[in-house]
Amino acid sequence: MSTPHDRAALPYRRLRADHVQPASVLELTTAYSQRMPATHVFSHATAAVIQGMWLPYRLETDRRLHVSVPQNARAPQMVGIVGHKREVLVTDRVEGLRVTSLLHTWIDVAPTLRRVELVAASDFLCRGRNPIHTPEELKVVAAELTGRRGYRALREAASLARAAVDSPQETKTRLFIVDDGIPEPDVNFVIRDSDGYFVARVDLAWPRFRVCVEYEGDGHRTDPKQFRKDITRRERVEDQGWRMVRITDDDLTYGGQELLRRVRAALAARGARW
Repeated sequence: MSTPHDRAALPYRRLRADHVQPASVLELTTAYSQRMPATHVFSHATAAVIQGMWLPYRLETDRRLHVSVPQNARAPQMVGIVGHKREVLVTDRVEGLRVTSLLHTWIDVAPTLRRVELVAASDFLCRGRNPIHTPEELKVVAAELTGRRGYRALREAASLARAAVDSPQETKTRLFIVDDGIPEPDVNFVIRDSDGYFVARVDLAWPRFRVCVEYEGDGHRTDPKQFRKDITRRERVEDQGWRMVRITDDDLTYGGQELLRRVRAALAARGARW
């Protein structure tokens, strides 16, 4: 008679027998979930993928599934599955799949992420105009993790997390600036005209000096309509007396030295000293 553990492996056996190769981690989780024991829950990088959390490519494409179980249950042991035992499992459901809560996923992936990556993941938790979590909440959670693996990194990441960050490249840009000793810019700052009407929302800004930074992804270059909108938007921003520094991935290479040179020059031209 097969056990729940054996039945959980059946989707993988069937996939191998039929020579079917799932195209994504999400397809693998769907296959596993069809026979997933009630005590099993997707966790770590697998949960992060299901929840849409930003991850570096090496983890986003890792086809091993991370599955956590309570301490008194047997962790799965099979090819392609990484089993974990947890004292407390706080769970959620995303598209019908059982996952660890977003905060627990953040804690679990921390030891596998580099500093800038962990801050980007932290910013993800605080993204949008109505964030799921706030930087203050992350600080409280991180402060309670003393002694746990990666807790120092989580505390630093929580202290560097900011609300309403739209992309990991914006996080990377901000950290380059802060680490260089340049005063930290405001995130997603709204520029208004003299009558108080909305002009633009910019990625990073130093309102006192009317300098802002905008990260331009490839979509800004390949979409003609977006390209034209960007030109108009920049003109409107500069009509308000602002200096806009537009950057691309190229400006973030070699430690962001080109980005830093341009930001320093723009701020210095407006009288900034630090």
